[in-house]
Amino acid sequence: MKQAFPADHAVPISKAIRAGDYVFTSAYGPWLFDPCDLTFDEFGNILDDGTGNKDMPFEEQVHCTFSFIKGALATAGCTLDDVVNCECWITDPRDFVTFNKIYQTYFTKDPPVRSIFPMRFNFPCKVEMKVVAYRPLKA
Repeated sequence: MKQAFPADHAVPISKAIRAGDYVFTSAYGPWLFDPCDLTFDEFGNILDDGTGNKDMPFEEQVHCTFSFIKGALATAGCTLDDVVNCECWITDPRDFVTFNKIYQTYFTKDPPVRSIFPMRFNFPCKVEMKVVAYRPLKA
């Protein structure tokens, strides 16, 4: 069984997909944007995404990202307690320690397995995440 929970914003993705007992979220950053609002310099570097959020502090970006992840999970009847795998990307490896401090406040018991990578995004944020949750369907 596969069930999609469509997103309600300008990017054609699902917030989450349930595939049997597993729920997969899309990757989320700290805010939503419309790709049509992106502006670039002559080298293809992103100058602005039209949201006015590019100066949001890193800590706030992490909390906002978790908010989107929690919302995507909720559409499929899951919570962070159901997460078994977490993939994380940050733009600046120097933010790793700060990220870990915030991350552990969201996963206080039996944290999921995790990968974290440095990355350049398609909008001027500093963090993005996606998760896989395990929540068996009712028999």
